Amino acid sequence: MTDRRRHRTLAGFAGVALLIGVGLAPTAQTTDAAFTDPEYARTTITAFRVPAPTIIACGVTNNGLGIFQSVRLDWTSPYPVTGTRLTLTQGATTAVVPASNITTSGPAGGLYTHSAVLTQALLTSLISNLLGSTTTLTATNLLAGTTWVSAGASRQLSIALLGLNASCT
Repeated sequence: MTDRRRHRTLAGFAGVALLIGVGLAPTAQTTDAAFTDPEYARTTITAFRVPAPTIIACGVTNNGLGIFQSVRLDWTSPYPVTGTRLTLTQGATTAVVPASNITTSGPAGGLYTHSAVLTQALLTSLISNLLGSTTTLTATNLLAGTTWVSAGASRQLSIALLGLNASCT
């Protein structure tokens, strides 16, 4: 067999192999994914803000000698007591008032009324230096299942030296 004939035979086999390969290859899939119609939308998004409680009263009780005995803080909130927190801050010390010291009524008109009577003994157990000091009482609302906290509503409890002239402002 001559070289020329050998090349023709090889070229024939290569051509047949190419045709078989093309025949066995999968066909191209058609697609409907081409888009030429642009879409535009516009909206305003407003984030939810946990509503702050409203303090409705803050009063001090003194004994017959004018010495501080207790402070009462009343506030309203759309949340039950489990959705509120009352903290006491004095200087760098902050303490949370236990929920067992807060009484709740309602809801009336969609609001709960919470009251906390904090005696001198309870205040002293939560913050060490009570006499001759200023303590901030802050009520906040908590959104259940999240870490979201409202802005606080605060009052200042001022007690003069020896427990005299206590006031809540």
